[in-house]
Amino acid sequence: MYNEDYRYYPNYHYIHWTDISTWDFKECNCAKTKHIKRYFTQPRFFAKVEFMDNAKEVLFRLKDKYEIVIVSMGIQPNLFGKEFWIKDNLPFAKFIGIDMDKYKDKSCIDMSGGILIDDEQRYLDNSNANMKVCFGDKYEWNEDWNGKRCFNWIELENYLMKGSEHE
Repeated sequence: MYNEDYRYYPNYHYIHWTDISTWDFKECNCAKTKHIKRYFTQPRFFAKVEFMDNAKEVLFRLKDKYEIVIVSMGIQPNLFGKEFWIKDNLPFAKFIGIDMDKYKDKSCIDMSGGILIDDEQRYLDNSNANMKVCFGDKYEWNEDWNGKRCFNWIELENYLMKGSEHE
């Protein structure tokens, strides 16, 4: 969306999503952070959302062993968009949206007995989940995580299935 909206601006250069490594989107040099964050509330954003490699297939396999609950932070328009997207694409998953205007993290959700998989360290740190896994590459928002990390969906599936063999 940034590339569509800013391609005619001076100093513009194409940004692929994999080029983003900062929380405040510094790489999108032609736009203010607040404008970039507004993208996450727009229907055209959700029309462009795609699954990461292997995510859909792994989630469909894991649903037979685990209850899949997606807990996500956002502001109201973003949470509504996420809920609709999840209903359309992962109909077996339950969605819990947490309003960022009311809560600073996911600790308001009782995850005891559960597994929290998240890319943001502060959510992992503040959760009461029995198992916590940092997902994805190291970024400024998770680089200090010292617990389990899975870099992709296949690695996560293997880790969870290996762990469930011991139950």
